[in-house]
Amino acid sequence: MNKRGRPTADERAARDERILDVATDLFLEHGFAGVALDRIAAEAGVTKRTLYTAIGDKPALLRAVVRRQHTYADGPTRGLESTAASIGGALLSDRAVALHRLVIAESSRSPELAREFHEAGPLAAQQALIRAGATPGTAAELFTLLLGELHRERLLGLAPAPTATEVTARAARAVAVLST
Repeated sequence: MNKRGRPTADERAARDERILDVATDLFLEHGFAGVALDRIAAEAGVTKRTLYTAIGDKPALLRAVVRRQHTYADGPTRGLESTAASIGGALLSDRAVALHRLVIAESSRSPELAREFHEAGPLAAQQALIRAGATPGTAAELFTLLLGELHRERLLGLAPAPTATEVTARAARAVAVLST
C-alpha cells in the first residue's frame, strides 16, 4: 500500500484477480442465481463496497468472469496451427465448458451476457485466427472445425476434455482441411 493507505495498481490487480477467481468458482459450483455478492466478497476477503467499486454489480461480475476466460485471443500472434491449438485447448477445457453452460443457462435472463460471451469467445477467437493467417472467409469455418461435435458432447457431459496432444492434432487436422 502507498503512504495514503490506498492499494497500489499491482495490489488492485491482484485483488481483482482474487475476486474473479472466487466468483468463477462459486458461479460454477452454485450457478449465477445461487451465489450472493456478500459471499463472493467474504470469500475474496474484500468488502461488498470494494467489490462494487472494483467490478460492479453481479451481472458485471459474471461478464468480467466471461471476458477473463477468453484472454487466449489477446496473446501474441503465433502460427495458425499454434493459435488454433491454443483456442481449442482453452474452449474445450472443463472450466470453459462449465462457464459456457452457465452462460447458456443465464442467456434468457441476460441477453447482454450472451452477446458479450459471443464477442469475447467465438468472435475474438476468429479474430485471433485471422491475425495468425486465416482469411476472414475461413476463420469461422476453422473455428467450427476446431470445436466440432466434441464441443457439443463436452457441453452435454458426454466426453472428457481432450489431452493437449489431442487438441494439437485436432488443430492440425482443422487447418489441413481448410488448406486443401
